[in-house]
Amino acid sequence: MFEAMEQFVKIVELHTFSAAAESLGKSPSSLTRKLDQLEEELKTKLLIRSTRRLELTSDGEQFYNQCKQILESVQVAKHSFIEKRTSVEGTIAITTFDSFGRSVLVPLIAEFRDTHPNTKVTIGLDNTIADLHKSPFDIAIRYGRPDDSNLIFRPLKKMPSILIASEHYLEKAPPLESPDDLKLHSCLAFYKSRQHTWWYFEKNNEQRKVRIDPTLTSEGGTPLLMWARANQGIALVSKYFVERDLKNGSLIEVLPTWNASLTEQDNAIMYLVWKASSAQKPIVRAMIDLIMNRVANE
Repeated sequence: MFEAMEQFVKIVELHTFSAAAESLGKSPSSLTRKLDQLEEELKTKLLIRSTRRLELTSDGEQFYNQCKQILESVQVAKHSFIEKRTSVEGTIAITTFDSFGRSVLVPLIAEFRDTHPNTKVTIGLDNTIADLHKSPFDIAIRYGRPDDSNLIFRPLKKMPSILIASEHYLEKAPPLESPDDLKLHSCLAFYKSRQHTWWYFEKNNEQRKVRIDPTLTSEGGTPLLMWARANQGIALVSKYFVERDLKNGSLIEVLPTWNASLTEQDNAIMYLVWKASSAQKPIVRAMIDLIMNRVANE
């Protein structure tokens, strides 16, 4: 099965049996037979084959993504042993969003450099999603599962959103009993060029979509938290970044009976994403291991 999975992935990525066969050092007919056996074993059609092109079926696309994950896991296991005998050195570039980068990743990079002094690390703090195939970045940390099947990813942490403000602000502001009341408040939001800002709410089976007219905006989350602590208004941020504020009382959860989100489809899971080609580098594997161990397991 493992060999068949490798061959299937190669056929999909190179688009023809002949190219895949040449890459694997096999004959096209042997790959055809192996695919036939695989489809028979799985009791489903994986590829629609014609003289002009190959096209994945819906089952084929699902199986392809699963194969990529499995094959990558095998490579990870293999390289974990190699890395024990290989010094971690060289350069690595990581892109992530502002709040996570400043509060979590920057300290982790310092720890990484203490352990691996012969390394150079670049971090990009940008709330836009970088294309790993066209950018210099090896690793990305982002919200939402990637659509690109050529990327490897792991769920890193669930990051539900929460509406917060300072007690001082709430004491002087209008009453806030439902999401619609936010229209009367000073809201702190992420900057969107020429776009309206919407916050989404859900309670039981009731859903609300509220248009926000923010008084202060920022491309990153750090200024929003600083403004909220400075009594400037209400912000919708990941709860992960305000746990300490909630405990010490510097910030208070607003509308706690409602589930709040920045998007209509709540992408509350943060993913660690990288290119399969990057995973061959010991420095990339070492950084992935550190991030997973520190963030996913905390």
